[in-house]
Amino acid sequence: MRRKLFHFRTIIILIFFLSALPAKADKEASLFQIDLTDSITIDESNYLPVLVFDSLHAFDLVPFSLPYRIAYQKEEPSLPKLALEKRFDSMMVQNKIENRSVHYITITRPDLIEFYNLHQFDKTLNYVQEEEKRLQVEGVDEPQLLPMPFILEQPKKTRENEPWKLSGNLSVQFSQYYVTDNWHKGGTPNATFISILDYRANYEKGRWRWENELDVKIGFYNTIEDTLRAIRINNDLFRIKSRIGYKTSFSPKVYYDVTIDFNTSFFKGYKKTNSDDVVTSFLSPTRCFFGAGLNYRHNKSTKVTFSPLSYKVIAITHHSEIDPLSVGIDSFHYHKGYPGYLIQATLDWKFSKEIIITSDFDLFSSYDCRNIEFNWETVGRFAINRFLSTRLSLIMRFDNTPKNEDAKIQIQEQLSFGFSYHFQH
Repeated sequence: MRRKLFHFRTIIILIFFLSALPAKADKEASLFQIDLTDSITIDESNYLPVLVFDSLHAFDLVPFSLPYRIAYQKEEPSLPKLALEKRFDSMMVQNKIENRSVHYITITRPDLIEFYNLHQFDKTLNYVQEEEKRLQVEGVDEPQLLPMPFILEQPKKTRENEPWKLSGNLSVQFSQYYVTDNWHKGGTPNATFISILDYRANYEKGRWRWENELDVKIGFYNTIEDTLRAIRINNDLFRIKSRIGYKTSFSPKVYYDVTIDFNTSFFKGYKKTNSDDVVTSFLSPTRCFFGAGLNYRHNKSTKVTFSPLSYKVIAITHHSEIDPLSVGIDSFHYHKGYPGYLIQATLDWKFSKEIIITSDFDLFSSYDCRNIEFNWETVGRFAINRFLSTRLSLIMRFDNTPKNEDAKIQIQEQLSFGFSYHFQH
């Protein structure tokens, strides 16, 4: 009997102990561990702790989702904080959590506003909104519409996205050399005038690219050694080059290319001083190159074109005084063509805003290599200001097309100073 009574007492004590555990856990539970999605009745209000809301800030109105557990970790200062400072920090953090909890409860569970006695919070918010409506600005004039003295024009379109890019350079320069008859190293006084026009019109859209170049050079000089004529021509060039390219699929820098290069002369030129041998005249000789191949564009300033399918045509006019053999044309003929390949390269090297070097290389060769013509021109422009510059040019040329003389390297060097203007639109 005693043993049964002992077991009965033990069961009662366990039941009492187990029933006391949930109550203790609820007393120690925090507000922030309550699932707000569950419905809360008036009977459960005894287990909810009291919230104290001390202030409301602008950042408290930011939507805030309360996590299950909150942990704050701050870097410890070099000097330990006092107990009062730590308590103040803890109070500020707790107030911020409580204030943001108000907003969260108001948004997610408006039915709990009365339960949590948040009417004061709602009234304060409405009061602030009403006060903002009553704000007035004094001492500021009313805005007025001023009469427009003219009609505003439409803003001009930028040319960055336009397919056409136009640019050019115009130069008019002089070079003069004087020496007396008794100068110990000898020499002949001379004066040189040169006018140059370079114009570029390039079109680029999608995979297509179309480049057009116009070069016009007119140069005169005089020397007392020439007793037959006072002025002679040393630069005479009219050149038009057009290149059409289509971007390949295997490389964005390589284009399928078709090139047309036309150059001729305008004025009558003589071979040597006090000579009557005519070497240039109006539209004589005229050289025209047709090429098809690939164009490689390393960047905006470096381009190389290789045209394995090319054709060169040389022509003179019927009334020209030029000897056809001197330009590679048979006697009593006025034109001749040569199939072959064409290589062209261009380099624009800009050291600085004042120094620019341009180099153009053109090489044509027939398939049997019996007719080779190349022209390599390097020009340095040294700007002094916007309108004055110095120009130094070096031209190397080789042509074994003439049939009346042996082919040799030809060199021309010229240094000039004067007006130069660059335009772009």
